[in-house]
Formats: sequence, structure tokens, C-alpha cells
Amino acid sequence: MSAPPGSESGPPPDAWWRRTTAGASTSASPAWLRDLGKLAPEIPATTKLLLCGGVAGAFSKSCTAPLARITILRQLQSTGVVHGWSGSAGMGIYAALAKIAREEGVRALWKGNGVTVLHRLPYSSINFYAYENIMDFLEGEGSWARSGEKSKSSAGGKGGTSRKDDEDNPERQGGVGLGWDVGRRLVAGGSAGMIACAMTYPLDLVRTRLAAQTTVKHYDGLFHALYVIAKKEGPRGLYRGLPPTLVGVGPSLAINFAAYETFRVAAAEHQDHLGIFGEPTMRSLLCGSASAVVSATACYPLDLVRRRLQMRCAQDRGQSFLGVFRTIWATEGMAGFYRGLIPEFCKVVPGVSITYMTYELMKRQIGVDTGRL
Repeated sequence: MSAPPGSESGPPPDAWWRRTTAGASTSASPAWLRDLGKLAPEIPATTKLLLCGGVAGAFSKSCTAPLARITILRQLQSTGVVHGWSGSAGMGIYAALAKIAREEGVRALWKGNGVTVLHRLPYSSINFYAYENIMDFLEGEGSWARSGEKSKSSAGGKGGTSRKDDEDNPERQGGVGLGWDVGRRLVAGGSAGMIACAMTYPLDLVRTRLAAQTTVKHYDGLFHALYVIAKKEGPRGLYRGLPPTLVGVGPSLAINFAAYETFRVAAAEHQDHLGIFGEPTMRSLLCGSASAVVSATACYPLDLVRRRLQMRCAQDRGQSFLGVFRTIWATEGMAGFYRGLIPEFCKVVPGVSITYMTYELMKRQIGVDTGRL
């Protein structure tokens, strides 16, 4: 991979150059974001991308934290490890929100959100940053620019190659078309997700266990949870459930990124017919919602198994990923794999759409354009 953008050794390679977005509207932006935009020329491109991704992820998670907690509790309610949430409860979203607020207080709706934000800042930063740069490599900006074959878009200062560039370069012919576009988005999204997940997994595990606490407390916070888990389960306990998590995160983010970019390109081509949804911010929300539904439906069973492995549920203890999968199938049937899917939709649809909307808005405001997302 080429040298990091914004390095002190000189201007970054064309593959990393992010041009300033001219004429970005700031009238509807918060004051702090407009002030940040004024400082943008002094911020290295690497920092810009990391900042955009981290803030987008943290803001989105805070907005949807109550629904995220309900999802976790519903996923675990048939296991007996969550006090007061039996498998026969069968309550809806509003009833679950009321139950938490009544028994634990309104603040409990955001229980574990501090850890979630601490996890999401580095996770989303790494995720978006890795995706952008893996896409650069797959599109040829990194490898072709280093070999002296700069793409026309790089020469013009744009981030991202076009289909026309592929057609003009004989060595890259055969990769043209929707199939190749979707394929490289799948590869980049899955790879970026697994990299980010592996680097921040202990925080994700602690977040799950803190969110699963109800009136019976086992942990007093982030650092206490890390200490107790490491002491009782060993350092490997901090990575319990990582393999199935990677199995779930890889396909989920691959589908999510690929679906979002594909929907976004299609929406941009037909923006004149979309009315208010043709506007960039609304388009991000619309495409993000659609991609969230597609990815969540496809990968939810893997996420449910991951949560149960993280909690070391009584009936699942000592079992492998496939063992837990078989247990759910035998005891709960097909419906068991989608327990909590409705609150998951209610969480993930606004969550993903807010993430993409915030990410694109921040990129426009601080003057970084990657030619995608």
C-alpha cells in the first residue's frame, strides 16, 4: 500500500489525493462542523477520513442505542442469562422500552452506550478508511499509479476510477461492468469490516455484556469488565466469539457497502425523478436504509449466534459455532435465528442511514472527496 496520505514527506501520491469539494453548502450545517471546515486545509487527508468515519459511527450508535439494547436482550432472552427476560415474554418494542425504563430507569436505555461509542470511534474510522483505500487499490489507483500507469481520474485530481478509465486501459479490460463494480465493493467492504472488527473486538464483547446486564450487575464499567473477563476467562476470553463474528461481519459489511454504493449510483443517475430524495443528504438516508435491510436480513442469524457465544450461554457453553447453530435449530426452529429481527430493523435502518449521511456530510464540509460514498 502506498504511503499514508498527508504524510510529512511531501504531497501524497495521486491515489491518495482527496480534492477539496468546491461549493459545499454550509448553510444547514452545525456551527462546529462549519468551523471544522475552515480548518480543513490544515488537516492531513488521513486524519480527515478517520475523523469522518469515527464521528459518523459514534453519532449513529448514540441515536439508536435503546433499540440496540433491546435487540441484544431479545437475542439472549431464551438462554436464561438475562434476569427478568424469559423466552415467553414475547413483548413488542414499545413494551420492552417501557420495561427497561420502569425497572432500571430511563438512562438504562443507553446502558453500555459509552463503551459503544468508545468502540465505534476506532471501529468506524478503521472501517471507512480501510474501505476507501482497498477500493483505491482494486480500482487501480494505488497499484497502477505506483507502476507509472496513472489513471485519468488521478491525473485530473479525482479519487476513484470510472468505467471509461477501464475501457481506455487495455491492461484492465475485462473488468468493466456492473458485475465487476459490485464484486470489488463486496471484497473491499468485507475486508475492511474484518480488519476493523479484529482490531476493536474486546470493546465489542464488553459492550455486549454490559448491555445484557439488567437488575443483576456483574460489571461496573468498561475497565472493570475488561479486568474481570481477563482474570476469570484469561486474555483469550476477550476474544471469545471472534471467529463467528468475523464470519458474520465480513458478509454483512460486504453486502452493506456494495448495496449502498450500487443504490447510490443508481439514485444519482435518476435523481431528477426522485424529488426530495434526489438531494444528497436524503439520497444517503434512502440508500442507507435500503442497504441496511438487505444486509441485516442476510446476516442476522450469524449475528445471533455470535451474541450467544460472547455471553457463553449455559446451554451453549463449550460448543462451537456450528454446535450453537444446531442447538438453536433443534430447540427454537427457524424462527429462533430471527429472534429480535424487528427491533434489529428498527435499529439498523436508521443507524446505517445516519452513518452514511453523516459520513458524506462531513466529507463535504471538511473538503475531502474520494469519488465514492
